[in-house]
Amino acid sequence: MTELERALVALGRELDIPAGPDLRSRVRERIERKPRRRRAVVLAVALLTALGIALAVPPARSAILRFFHIGSVTIERVETLPHAQERSLVAGLGPPLSLREAEKIAGVALVLNAPRPRRFYAQPGLIATLLHYRGTSVLLAELQGDQMGLTKKLAGPGTTVEPAPIGSFGLWLEGGKHVLMWSAASGEIRQMERRLAGNVLIWTEGNRTYRLEGGLNMGQMVELGRQITR
Repeated sequence: MTELERALVALGRELDIPAGPDLRSRVRERIERKPRRRRAVVLAVALLTALGIALAVPPARSAILRFFHIGSVTIERVETLPHAQERSLVAGLGPPLSLREAEKIAGVALVLNAPRPRRFYAQPGLIATLLHYRGTSVLLAELQGDQMGLTKKLAGPGTTVEPAPIGSFGLWLEGGKHVLMWSAASGEIRQMERRLAGNVLIWTEGNRTYRLEGGLNMGQMVELGRQITR
């Protein structure tokens, strides 16, 4: 049994759910009439719902988030952080580019339903830019496909992780030290930065992963994220 399965089983024991009618035969009959694709969607929604509930329970959340994957982002809780230097929000993402140049390198068209900055950054499978919102600089990074991934390593109880009400599934990370590592499809891992401050919102929409980082609270970050993808 995986850590996720154990966490969900533990969660089930804690929930006080009244007994209901036996709907097994009716549910099975209805599911079997649906196309396979529809069944996959239903199962995915059920899984995300279960994860959202589990993440709301501290013991289950702690177990699940030792290693968790959302879109192109992997979150891993470790005993000791790997060595990393403090850098700017855009460190390691390459030189500033025009939007056209960045989209060509990334192979990803930027989704940003807001006034667009003049500078953009790109790696294959990733496009990023700095936004200014409520007087704060916020890094927007969009990842699509499997050319580029991001691993986030946490240590100790200082970083809180909780579900966020945005996209198909969202996570909010706040406080504590963490190390970010961008990884290319070739297997090359480039450790870019360590964050001593700055909150992070990660969510998925379709086959795209969005990441916002900056000094905003959860409500403000979700508000900005919804503006970006509306």
